[in-house]
Amino acid sequence: ESLKQDADLKLGTLVDETQLQAATRKIEEVYRKKGFPDVRVTYRQERAADTGFTRVVFTIDEGSRAMLNKVRFEGNTVFTEKELKKLVKVGERDWWKVWNLTKRISNEIVEKDVSAVEERYRNAGHMNAKVIGVDRIPVKDKVDVVFRVNEGPKFEVTGVGIEGMNTYPKTELLPSLAMMANAPYSAEKIKADARMIHDYYGARGYADINVVPRITSTGANRVAVNYAVNEGSKFYLRKVDISGNSKTKDEVIRRELPIVPGDEYSTVKMDAAQRRLENLGYFETPVEFSAVDTGATGQKDVKIEVREKSTGSVNFGAGFSSIDSLVGFVDVTQSNFDLMNWPNFTGAGQKFHLGLKAGSRRKDFTLELTEPWFMEQRLSLGTELYYREYNYFSDVYDQTNIGAAVFLQKPLGEHGRLKGEYRAQQIEIDNIDADASAAIKSEQGSFFQSQLALSFIHDTRDSLFLPRKGHKFEAGLSYSGSFLGGDVDTYGFNLSGTQYFKMPWDTIFSVQGSFETVDNTSGDHVPIFERAFLGGANNLRGYDYRDVGPKDEKGEPLGGNTAAYMTLQYNFPIMEKVRGVVFYDVGVVSNDSYDFGGDVNSDVGFGLHLYILPQGPIRLEFGIPVQSDEFNDSGGKFNFNIGYQF
Repeated sequence: ESLKQDADLKLGTLVDETQLQAATRKIEEVYRKKGFPDVRVTYRQERAADTGFTRVVFTIDEGSRAMLNKVRFEGNTVFTEKELKKLVKVGERDWWKVWNLTKRISNEIVEKDVSAVEERYRNAGHMNAKVIGVDRIPVKDKVDVVFRVNEGPKFEVTGVGIEGMNTYPKTELLPSLAMMANAPYSAEKIKADARMIHDYYGARGYADINVVPRITSTGANRVAVNYAVNEGSKFYLRKVDISGNSKTKDEVIRRELPIVPGDEYSTVKMDAAQRRLENLGYFETPVEFSAVDTGATGQKDVKIEVREKSTGSVNFGAGFSSIDSLVGFVDVTQSNFDLMNWPNFTGAGQKFHLGLKAGSRRKDFTLELTEPWFMEQRLSLGTELYYREYNYFSDVYDQTNIGAAVFLQKPLGEHGRLKGEYRAQQIEIDNIDADASAAIKSEQGSFFQSQLALSFIHDTRDSLFLPRKGHKFEAGLSYSGSFLGGDVDTYGFNLSGTQYFKMPWDTIFSVQGSFETVDNTSGDHVPIFERAFLGGANNLRGYDYRDVGPKDEKGEPLGGNTAAYMTLQYNFPIMEKVRGVVFYDVGVVSNDSYDFGGDVNSDVGFGLHLYILPQGPIRLEFGIPVQSDEFNDSGGKFNFNIGYQF
């Protein structure tokens, strides 16, 4: 009965061979997940008693159950068993499935593991290395998986050359080859060289370029490598045909193409276009690109075939952090939005977001719409409407911001972007406690802020979610003035950046820092909602949220006109999807603008990051103050947070 449900075949429907084959695969997958890698399922059709009906019989050869005891290697002398075990995935499972801790064997994964082990040897000079067998050795009710390795001799490359280059001189490419003479043979380097030569020609219109590495013996355990080049002919792009996009407009796809009809046919640019379209998130991957012969001399067409997928989502739930306590949320997003396409509202590549948050210490409403190709240029135009109650800012007053913003953002090069923004918002400071200090009470009131801001961002991180290398740098200026119609007269400047260093054993060292300052153009004091604060899960983790810096006589944070901090952090793996961190944070908040005369506060700490939610890692961190001002104790602080820091 269980397998009938898994097969998902309904009685009374037309017999369809495709559905029967799909049901066969589903049944086999159920068995494999239960640890039966050798299961085989076949089916046959029999005439049923009732005319016009067929009886389908599935025959199952379950095979033996294979639960993994451990992985072993035989015949390895070049690499230790510990080194080779890091390459194989057989027996891996989701660590968080505590209800199912059994390690099962999958034939598909074993085949991939064989390729990974052989590739490791061939990249270290052992050109003929092979895994000659994979045995399953019974150990009580489980099995050991034993990879038997024939390492073969280590080969040295005596010479590297290129044959068949007629259009361009070899001297342009020879210095760029990764595989060099008098070095160990490396399949990885040879593959990279072949790709480099292919791209060199492909970027210049040679769509049919073919590069074949030829390995010839030059003695005992010695070989020469020659790249045989068949240049083909030079082509130009005639036209681009797109199919499969029933919702997405043609123009949304075409504007991502870095090549137009009449240009040289560039395989490099076509690869870039494929990545761009896949990164949009509108289509299943891979997006199919193919060059089509036209019959016309020196011309090719391009056929792009896409398979659209869902681009909208509704998420709701609840979260908790040590900053804003318990929060319920609803998020509606559509990454392929079209404001003018009623009632579907999809297809133009616009970004739409509606967010609602409500909790014991905050209330948020946000409505955002972004056009990434404003006026058919690679220029983003975005708008935002919002209502925000920041009751977690302080225990003695509430802050409410109601406003709107509009921005323009222009890419600069591959990694940079320039953003200009105008923001208008009404800010309310109210519900001040009766026993609050005079300094806090003087902040009460309603303010209208009209602000211009300009920022530059340079981002080379290899991932938004767990960066291992690269950096993100941001510099910004802001100006709020009465001449813009507001009653807040301030200007500010900020610098921030993070550099990531990929370290051995998949560990990551990062350095993060920030500096910001604000001043009042009229010589008056800077209002509390414009001042800088430090402390909490996002900077100085050994202190309460916004609790570092100047305070009133009752110990309530007042913020400062200048703040700076630095964080050193070491991130290391513990198990799948769980990483540990150790860190050192140091920072200062000063009363005056462009001044670093405040008390220095610092902390050290450790924590765990759990990468199990799409919303971002669960961060559990404990910080212990090292240097504290007179208002902060030296006791440790625990921080709990969910989400990525973009």
